Parts: sequence; C-alpha cells; structure tokens
Amino acid sequence: MTWDEAKLHCKGLSLAGHRDWRLPTINELRSLVRGCPAAQTGGSCGVTDSCLNQSCWNDDPCRACADKGGPGTGGAYWPAQLSGKAAWHWSSSAVADLDGLAWSAGFDYGVVFYNHTNIALETRCVRRPAKGK
Repeated sequence: MTWDEAKLHCKGLSLAGHRDWRLPTINELRSLVRGCPAAQTGGSCGVTDSCLNQSCWNDDPCRACADKGGPGTGGAYWPAQLSGKAAWHWSSSAVADLDGLAWSAGFDYGVVFYNHTNIALETRCVRRPAKGK
C-alpha cells in the first residue's frame, strides 16, 4: 500500500472486535526491531518521534545489519512470534523537512530509512493506547 492507503487501511480496520487501529509512529515501529541494536528503540539510529528531519538519519546506525539475520521467521528483524513479509513497513511519521517522504523500517535488513509516500510498502497496524495512558 502507499502511505496514504496504509493510513486509511489502519483507520478503517476492524479486527478482533476492535476498531481503534492506526499506523504506528517510527518509534513504535522501531520497538518491533530485534537483533539489530542500532535500529531498535533506544539504539544509535537518530530517527525518532522527536527527530523526524532528514538530518536525523545517520547512515551506519540506521542501516547496520545484514540481510535476514534477525531472530524472526526467515531471518526477519522482529520477534520470533510475529509473522508477515520481512520487508519495508510504513510508519505514520512523515519526514518533517521533505515533502512526499515518510519514515519506514525494513525488517529484512533491520534498516530505518524514508521512502516516497507514493510507493507500495507493507503495513502493520497498531491499536491506539487506552485513554489516560
């Protein structure tokens, strides 16, 4: 799905009796990364919810792992219990200083980078946090 399609898909999703789905932020997407410390939450990759400019991306830490070397099925860089295509996934986080680009994570390489919003990437939706949290 394109970025806009992915956002609409998550917003309209009804799954497991819940309708409060959305596209994850880049921090939330990075929280799924396993086996690639630089790209994981708190790792040295500079792209976070509070740093969304192109200049936040630092080459080596944001793309530091090998092809399909993670703990997930087929070497995906996510938890072993997750399934899906180990490929690029959209976040809801736009690149703040460049139009038409949004941040994404590549779970086949453990990479954080941006992509043009008009190309098709994979989508993994998350639920909205409970009110007051």
